[in-house]
Formats: sequence, C-alpha cells, structure tokens
Amino acid sequence: VFFQWYLEGGTVVLPDFRNQDLVEVINNSARLGLQVEVKRLEYDPQLPYNLVTQQDPPPGSQVKKNSRVWLVVNGGGTVATQSSSTSQGVSVVPDVREKKLEEVEEILRASGLQLGRVVEASHDRIPQGYVISQNPPPQSKVSQGEKINLLVSKGNESLGERAVVKVPDLVGLKFEEARMLLTQEGLGVGAVEEVPVGERRSGIVLDQDPAPGEEVEAGQTINLRVSKSNQQPAESQIASGAKELSLRFVLPDSRVPIEVRVVAHDELGERVLYERTHQGGELVEFSAPTKGKGKVVIFLNGYYYWEKTLE
Repeated sequence: VFFQWYLEGGTVVLPDFRNQDLVEVINNSARLGLQVEVKRLEYDPQLPYNLVTQQDPPPGSQVKKNSRVWLVVNGGGTVATQSSSTSQGVSVVPDVREKKLEEVEEILRASGLQLGRVVEASHDRIPQGYVISQNPPPQSKVSQGEKINLLVSKGNESLGERAVVKVPDLVGLKFEEARMLLTQEGLGVGAVEEVPVGERRSGIVLDQDPAPGEEVEAGQTINLRVSKSNQQPAESQIASGAKELSLRFVLPDSRVPIEVRVVAHDELGERVLYERTHQGGELVEFSAPTKGKGKVVIFLNGYYYWEKTLE
C-alpha cells in the first residue's frame, strides 16, 4: 500500500527501493507517479540478479510527482536454477544483453527457449529497444522451453532539455580544424560558403554565424565562410548548396565486430556515406556532404540503429 507516501501539493516521499527486485520497483514507482532510470549495472555474484543496490535521490527525499529516480542494479549473480541429474532437455541461456529485441527472439528460439516477460526502463547509454539485462543470467542451465525475462531500454528519457553550448571562435582556423572543434563542443557544420581571396591560402575560416560566444542548443549547426584561392581549380570542393554533415557516436559494447553502414536520403539521392567494421565501444566519427531535406540512417549489422533528419 503506497498512499502513505503522498504529501500535499503533488509531492512524494521516496520509499526505499534498495534490496528490491527491479521489476517490483518499476511497478511501485509507477503507482507513485515516479519515473525510474537504470543509471548503471554492477555485477556482484553474491547478490540476487536484478536487485536494486543504490538509488538517487535517497529514501525519504521529498520530490514532485513525475520526478526521475536513478537506480544502480545488479546485472549478475544468483538465480534459482532447476536441478537435473541429466543434461537431456537442458539449455544454456545465451547472452542477449545489448542486443535488439527482435534479434533476441530469434536467438532464444534457436536455443530452445522462449521470450518471457519484457519490462521497459529508461537507460542513459543503451539505445531504445535493446536489452539491458536478462533473467536467468547468461550461461545459466535451464529446462528447454524455459521463458527468459528481459529488461529492455526505452532510451535516455532525461534528455528532454537540450544542453546550451557557447559557440567557439573559429575565425582563422583551417576548415578541418574548425569542424573538429565544433564536433568536440557538440555542434555541427552548417552551410559553407567559399569566398575568393586571390592568392591567399584556401580553406581558412573567414567568418561564422552565429558569432563566437553566443549561446546555442547542443547539436546546432554553425554556418561558415571559408577562403578559396584563385589558384585553386575552378571546380568547388564543396558542392553548391551542400552542407557538411559531421557524425560522431560511440558504438554499444559487443563481443563481435559491428558493421557500421550510414545511408543518406536527400536531394543528391540515396547513397552510402560510410561503411566500415568496428569493435564494440569504439568511437565512430566522419563527415560527408549532404544537400537539402532528407535523413541519414545508421545501421549496425544490418539493423536500424538511429537516424538524423536533414533540414
């Protein structure tokens, strides 16, 4: 019974979620009008699987309804296993963590297992639709046909308010240096205008919009005016009306190589911008020209991962 946790004015006194099963905590927090997010997983073989070990804010804190509670959850540990004197009819539970839910169903079926209960929770790192944890844990021995329960990410729902970034001073930098600096600050390159400058060096940033020091939302693009020497070939190195798209993202952890394929759909047509194999956890960073409205879609091992709208 949870009515005792409500105060006047839509305020809630946080109960102690520690030492409770994550699924139970998710259900109870929903009744209280709270949101929970798994901040990170820890692995303690002495503790039960999916046990909540820490919470922030702490128990007893007064928070408003719809507030978010961050949890630390045990991602490994003890689990009730069925005893058997023979290996017949026994399956070894595969590791399906950080795999897409649709892919997991096929993996479980191939292992003689079934998909059990699926519970969703927001997560600060694991993308939406990917498995955060599983029960029973990987390598457990269970009867064939056993149901495997999953905790699946809803994505990072706490990113509703975008960060504000100060625009760096790019004037005088080489175009590639400016692009890299913008990427580091969480910004991108917008429209690039080439300005003839006689015999002076090409590829130097002459002007920018917004101006240095202005505050903008993270992810905003910065328009640049870049020098172009008359000694350069007449053909522009940057397509007329095109924008330089810079992408930078970290791949999810994986025990197998990840094929990264980035496809653009814009006024220049459908084409592959990037295609390379990486290891899990690696940083992917590249830039490519795009033109007009459309989208850029990222695929990992052939599965849809993320997309960016071009405007």
